[in-house]
Parts: sequence; C-alpha cells; structure tokens
Amino acid sequence: MAARKVDNLLVQALLIAQSSGRSHQARLGSLLRLAARSLGLASASLFVPDPSEPILTQRYIAGATGIAQRCAIPFDIGCAGRAASQRIDVFCTHSDLHPEERGGAEAIGYHSLPVLDDDRLVGVLVLGSADASLSPASLALCRKLLPVFSLTLAALAAAEQAQASGRIMSLLSGLGHLLGSPTAAGTLLPKIARLCTGSGLAGFAVIRLTPNGRSRGRVFKSCQSSFRQDLEALLDVEQKLSACALAAGATRTEQVVLAGSGYRALSAPLGSNGSTMGALTLFGGPELLSPEHIDAAGALARLLSGTLAEAICKERVASLDSENEKKLKELSLLYRLSNTMLSTIKLNKLIHLTLTALTSGPTPFFDRAMLFLTNERSGSLVGMLGVTTETSPPLSIPQGGSEDILSSRWDITEGEMEAQRDSDFCRKVQGKRLQLDGTLNIASQAVLEKRLIYIPDEAVIGADPATAPRTALAASPLIAHGQTVGVVLVDNALTQSPIAQEHLRFLQLFTNQAGMAIENSMLYNKIEDANRQLSEAQESLLQKERLAAIGEMAAGIAHELKGPLVSIGGFAGRLARKLPKESTEWAHADLIVREVVRLEGILSEILLFSKKTTICYTRCNMVDVVKETLAVVTPPLEEKQIRISTKFPRQKQVLLGDSQQLKQVFINIILNSLDAMGTGGELMIQVLPCDLDGKDAVTVKIADTGGGIPLEQLNSIFTPFFTTKGSGTGLGLPIANRIITNHGGKIQITNQPGQGVEFRIILPKHW
Repeated sequence: MAARKVDNLLVQALLIAQSSGRSHQARLGSLLRLAARSLGLASASLFVPDPSEPILTQRYIAGATGIAQRCAIPFDIGCAGRAASQRIDVFCTHSDLHPEERGGAEAIGYHSLPVLDDDRLVGVLVLGSADASLSPASLALCRKLLPVFSLTLAALAAAEQAQASGRIMSLLSGLGHLLGSPTAAGTLLPKIARLCTGSGLAGFAVIRLTPNGRSRGRVFKSCQSSFRQDLEALLDVEQKLSACALAAGATRTEQVVLAGSGYRALSAPLGSNGSTMGALTLFGGPELLSPEHIDAAGALARLLSGTLAEAICKERVASLDSENEKKLKELSLLYRLSNTMLSTIKLNKLIHLTLTALTSGPTPFFDRAMLFLTNERSGSLVGMLGVTTETSPPLSIPQGGSEDILSSRWDITEGEMEAQRDSDFCRKVQGKRLQLDGTLNIASQAVLEKRLIYIPDEAVIGADPATAPRTALAASPLIAHGQTVGVVLVDNALTQSPIAQEHLRFLQLFTNQAGMAIENSMLYNKIEDANRQLSEAQESLLQKERLAAIGEMAAGIAHELKGPLVSIGGFAGRLARKLPKESTEWAHADLIVREVVRLEGILSEILLFSKKTTICYTRCNMVDVVKETLAVVTPPLEEKQIRISTKFPRQKQVLLGDSQQLKQVFINIILNSLDAMGTGGELMIQVLPCDLDGKDAVTVKIADTGGGIPLEQLNSIFTPFFTTKGSGTGLGLPIANRIITNHGGKIQITNQPGQGVEFRIILPKHW
C-alpha cells in the first residue's frame, strides 16, 4: 500500500509539472498544495535563492495563484537559510524561523529540504507540521518529490530567460524608434524611462542629469505599481548609487534590502568623451543582474549617452570659434608663464611670480591667490604667501626681453616682492597652518586627492565663517613627478564675482606647470644643502681624525709617564715616613706624594677614555646599582652636608648591562654635582620605568641645586678635556656619555641657570 501511495503521489506531481496551459509559477503552487494535502501538513513553502548572492529572494506558497512573493532571507538565517547554506535537511521550531518564512499559526515544527540540480542549489522546500516533527515515512515521501520541484524550477528559469530576451528585444526596438525621431531631450528622456518599465527590463527607472554651466540637474523617472510602496526609499538609494557610478566612471550594482522586500539595483554613468552627463539607474528583481539584462542596460546607457552628447554638441557649435580663440590666448599666456617660471630657480621669486600672474593685469583671473607648501613631517600645509589684486604689480618684461608672446617672459623686482610680503593679507596667510585632513578644508582635499577642487559657495579664507561673506573658492594642487608639493587657493572675495570655468581650467594647467618649477627649485636648494652638509661632515671627520691622533698620542704619553710617577711617588713616600712630620722637608715630601696621586688619577682617566671598552652584559637591578653608587659617594656628601632624597619603584627595574660601568657613570655625575654645590645643598635621585624608541627602558634622574650650567658652556660639557675646575681632567662626563651610548641609551639634561641641573640617564632593558 505504501509503495502504491508513493507511485500515485509521483504520478500526480508529474502531471502537474507537465500540465500545459498553466504558468510554471502556478504549477509550483499546485505541487506545494499536493504535498501539503497528501502529507497532512499545516503549511508548505518553496524558497528560491538569488542567482548571484547567498540570499533567498522568492517564496511560493501552497495553493497560491502563482505569483512569487518577495523576501530577503540570508543563508545561515532561519530554517530555510540554514538548509540553503549547509545543503542538508534542517528541523527547527517556530521560534527559530526567519520572520519571512513563518507559515500558519497551527504549525509547530518545520522541516527544510534543499532542492538540488546536481550540485547546484535551486530551492528550499519548507514543510510546516502541526506535530512536533514529521514521521520518517512522510519525510521520505517528500524527498521523492524533490526532483519534480527541481525540474519545475529549471523550466521556470528557462521560461523567464526566454521572456527576458523577448523584453530586451522589445526594449531595443522601441528605443531605436524613439532615438530615430528628432525629439528634444526633455520629451525623449521620460519616454525612455517609461520604456524601461513598460518592457519589463526594470520595475523602477531613473534618469538623473548632472547640473552643468548651461542647465541645472534634472530627474526623469517611471515606476511600476508594485514598486510605489518603496518609492521614497528607492530614490534615496538611487542618489547614492548614481553618485558612486559617476565617481567611479563605471556601472555599479547593489543589493537593496528594505522592510519585507529585496531588490536589485544597477546604475550606469552617462558620459561621452570624458564628460559626465548623468546616470541611468534601474531597480528590479534578481533577474536584473543577469548578464543579458546588464548588457541591455549598458547598451541603453551608451545609446542614451550618444543622444545626449549629440544634443550638447549642437549647443556648442555656435560658440566653438570664440572658445577656440580663448583657448589660443590661454595657451599663449600659459607658454609665457612657463618661460617665466623656467627663468629662475629661486624658490621665493617663483612663488611671487606664480601668485602675481594669477592676480595681476587689467582683467585678472582671480581677486586673491594663496600658496601653501606641504610639510609631510608635521602633516600640515604651511602658508607661504598671499597676494591680492591690490598688491600685485603689472608683471614687466625684463630688460632686453622680447615682446613676442611665445619667447618673452615676465619679471618682478625685489621691492615689489617685499611689498607683497609686508601686506596684512600675506601675514595672515603666513600665519596659517592647515591640518592635512581632506574633511577639514578643501586645500587638504585637493592635495590628498591630487585634483582641482571647486566650491561655488564657501566662507572667505581667514575670516569668521559665521559673519564673513561667502564666495566661490578653488584649490589646485602643485604636482611634480606624482608628488604633491603644495596647493594654490584662489577666490574672488573682493569683487564677489563667480569663478568662470575657463579660469578654473587655466588654473589647473598653470599649477601643473608651477608644480614642476617649484619642485625643481626645492631640489636645487636641497642639493645646495646636501653639498654644504657634506663639506661640514668632511671637516668634522678631519677634526675627529685629529682628535683621535691626539688621543692616541695622549694615551702613549700617559702610559710612559705613569711608570716614572709611580717611582717618584714611592720614593717620596719613603722620605715622608722617615722625616719628622713637623719638619719642612716632610711637608715637601708629602706634597710630592699628593701631587703624584693626583697625576696618576688624571693619567688613569686618560687611559680609560682612550682605550676601547668592552661591555660585560649581566642582569642587574638598576635600583641596586644606584644604591651601591650612593654607598661609594656617601662620605664626601656627608662631609659637605649634602641632603640626599631618593625615590625608587616597588618593582625591580632589571636590564642587561655592565653594572660596574653604569656605577662609574653615576659616580661621575654625582661627583660633578658635589663639586657644583656648596655646603648644605640637596641631591635628588629617582629611578622609574619609561620608553625609549617604543621599547621598555629605565630612567635614572639625578638633580642637584648647584646653580645649573652656564649657557655658553652647556654644549661643551661632553667634549673631552673640557673642564671648568682647577683640578679636573674634563673626562668624567665624556666617559659617562660613551658608556651610556655603548649601552644603547642616552643622557638628557634639563638646565635651570641659577637653580640647578637634572641629568636623565635612559637605558633600554634589551629584552
């Protein structure tokens, strides 16, 4: 009996799938009704996926009239979405469903079965049961129907493709008829929009023309009744999508999901010969993004672009001769400017010539011109010069120059440049620092995007935007070899007149040439600076070689003198021990001993400084090193009644270093502070963690109240043999600096003349 029931069900399903005179959508509804009735289901639905996106976009319901409902159920969401994503049977309850896949209220459990054509997903069958779940027998019977659903969906897809081809042919035929008749654009474009929706190519069509110098932007649209409920939302999407297509200069597509509806959108730019005229935007179902529909939309956009371009060309024929004459004068002027800028490599003069050419003459291009140069290190634009028509003298031809416009050049005198720099407007510009952020100002936007930016209505530069009059403003970058070296800003703040398009075009051509000239000047200045630095480096190298030779000689002399000094000191000591302390002879011998000890110390420091030191790295706690140093220097500190204050961190500050050499550094610095302070001074020592070039480090601060270092001596304290003491060698701080440098650290000084000085020894931990 079960086998007969299966056979009967399959026979009925095949009869429905092959029935003639009924649409494929109606057959799907009947197949769903057959499945629901035969298995006693509460509901039966079939979801069809988008051909290009992981989303279910159409829903067929048991017993419906054959019209698919729109939906937007992403894969992995809900019962049907999970079955579509995983390609397996999925069971879930009513609470797990996506809102758009719920059936009748009597359904409790839902089974989703993927419908496959070989390995390709063509649909998802969702069965709602009044019981907790379907029986295995019912599920097996449903799986028998899946091939029938697959065949019906394939036939539906083939039929829809054939209908789409017919609609496209009808569209192209009607379009050819429209374009073949001489019709004004204001009448033609609404007809083309209605043709797009009437032929079925789209449910909603919009033709948006961009504004230009001759006309304002206009919008032509046509909408099917099924799209009117979402009309306002679709218009918002159209504005953004058409703007993206115009910016990219290519067709853009997008999936639009609104409340309860999923649409596809396609926007193609309308343009010809590099000029942008508008965009054609179409909205429809998933079939809109099929290759056939995309090709048809592209062909429509090209034909429409050609028609619009032809209309524009007709409008421009009458003024072509005058425009060509203007261009010839413009190019001639640009050529003279090029000769002018190539006549000098002085950056200052180039900048003055550049801005004066834009604002000078009986009919200047602009009222004001400003130049900012790019400072990459600070990430800002630095104001260099500001010129107005009031401070721009007539550019003169230098003595001996030719009046021929193709060979002559202009010049500006030093006095005229000085007058421009002394103007109030120039000082305001020079005080400006514009952050290099395209969202803050159009100068930065022009630099970052490397293109001319024009704003027809902007606040006057340098004034309060709330109270200042508004005028047109343009910014054009100075580009050379792909790099932006600066930007020129212009406006008509004095006359409040608009900026003409031909002036903007001239500004762009002019700044392209000026950018190369300014970069060449900057490169020349850099070469001069590099040559000067090279000469200084060579002189410094020679000086270091001389110092090295002196150091080697001093080391040799120190080594030779140390032996005789030891002998002298030894014999003097013996004499002192044999002579009575009250005698004059004992005093002389004792003086010899003390001087020998002092000289031996000097020679030891010279030998220590001249030889190459080796660092014995060990793990050492910086706090312990400082404490050991204080134990060594405590007696002389107590003798001079120096107060010591220390501040150490609770955690150990361990680093890799040579503790003995580091101790020598602190001893040298503390003894220097001791010599600088009188009786009753104060020595403050602090150890704390810090960063050095992004790495963990330790800082030791040693501050005294010794009155600080005289400013004229501050730059020489690390110079070998430089000392202000009567008995010093001038090697204590140089030795300390070399030890810290060998450890990869640095010594920083905060000097407060009349109060004291603070040494900061920063050492990396070397982890």
